[in-house]
Order: sequence, then C-alpha cells, then structure tokens
Amino acid sequence: MSQKTVTYKAFSEILCPQYPFARLLVLFMSLAVFTVLLCALNFVFREFYIDRFISQTALAATAHKDEYIDIYTVGLRFDAKLAYLMMLPAVAISFFALVHEVFYRPIVKIIAAWVGVCAFTMMTLTLANMNCLGAYDYPLTLDQVQAFFADPSSALAKFPIFFDVIMTLFVTILFVGLWQRLTMIFSTSSLWHTEGWINWLIVLCCFCGLMWTSAQTSITSTTPLTVSAAKISKEPMINYLVMNAPISVLWSDKLGVLGQPQTPSQDTNP
Repeated sequence: MSQKTVTYKAFSEILCPQYPFARLLVLFMSLAVFTVLLCALNFVFREFYIDRFISQTALAATAHKDEYIDIYTVGLRFDAKLAYLMMLPAVAISFFALVHEVFYRPIVKIIAAWVGVCAFTMMTLTLANMNCLGAYDYPLTLDQVQAFFADPSSALAKFPIFFDVIMTLFVTILFVGLWQRLTMIFSTSSLWHTEGWINWLIVLCCFCGLMWTSAQTSITSTTPLTVSAAKISKEPMINYLVMNAPISVLWSDKLGVLGQPQTPSQDTNP
C-alpha cells in the first residue's frame, strides 16, 4: 500500500502521514524538538547569567568550579520540568490526530501557536528576571508579575523595555522557525512512509522515556524536584541562577530557602 502524504503550506513541508499512529508520532517528535530547543535556550541564558552576575562581580573570586558545573547540570533538571509542564497541553491535543487526518492540520497550527506562546513567555520572564537580579539582587517573583499587570507604566519607566521587546520578538520568531524546520525534517523521514509497528513502538517508548525523565527530572530518581535542589552554594546569587525564570516565578513563595542577601522591595516591578 503506497503512503499518501499531505503538505500544509501554512507550515511548509510538514507532512501528514497516512497512518494514524504515524501522525501521532510525528506530533510527539515535534514536542521532543520543542524540549531540546527549550533546554538549549535556557543553557544560553545561563551563559549570560553567569557572565553578568558572577564573572563581572566579586563572586568571580569566590565561586568554585563545581558550582559553575552545578548551575548547568542542576539547572537542566529545572528546564526538563518546565518542558514537561509546557508539553502537557500539546500532548493531550495530539491524540486527536488518531481520529482522522482532517484534524492534523489544525493540530499542527495549534501546537505551532503554543510553541510561540511558550517561547514568548520564556523570553519575557527571563529578561524580566535579569532586570530584577540586576536591580534588587533577587529573582523575579509572582508578586512582581502581578504588580506589573496592576501598574505596567511603573516598570516601563524603570527598565530597558524597548530592547527587551525587540529581543523577545526576535528570539521567539527564531525559536518557532527552528522548531518548524526540525519538525519538517522529522515529518519527511521514511520512517512514517511504511507501516512499521516495531520502529513506531521504539519511537513511542523513546518519547515516553523523555516525558518520564522530564516529569521526574531524573532517569532513576522518583524524588520530586523542589526549590531546595537549587541550593548549590552558600552564595544566594549563585543559587538564583540555577532555576529558569518561569519555574522561579511559579515557586517564588519558596525562594527563601536559597538565601536572601536583601529583601526585595514590595513595590518594585520587573
């Protein structure tokens, strides 16, 4: 039986496999791509964090080599947790691709939009977090996010919002473009062109393994990830650099365990 493929021009070259299970796996692979890109983006962010808040400060003389390594390795666990939380809605909607190929195009569009929303949110919170760390020596908190929406003009007057907006839009477009390109490459693979259940089950097991590892943030441990895992140093600032900005905001009520060099002002906005 020949394989029929459909190309959706709105997201060029993302093919729709004829077989329902293959359609589902292509969507799952697109989410695996999203996870890799998200972790890579946070890796780059930590480079900027370390350069600005350690290398260019007095901490450069006291920070240990192991702490630099832990910022990346422990930070990756928090990135995996974030990717898992962001993937869940897309995973749920992907199952509609099993019903009929007519659902595939809307699902691709919805996932693409969701990828853009996640990248935009990631960039916005990360740049706001950098501003807060630079101004108050303390990470962005949920209270500050709420304060911003209550009085956005105050934050707009204090920080370089124009640069942040340009950078956020640029990185978001680049992120979605890379996601689309890599998803297209996976969708054109010969793996989906023939009915091969063994290969498909292997792909499914790999994706389930990715989901499990992301949920548990470890291959072997079943201990839930907590804020205390980010406490890798006696220096609070080093600890603050471990978590990504969205997780930091989500768990901001527990950041006290990382240390408080100074109490952030209650009326400050990111």
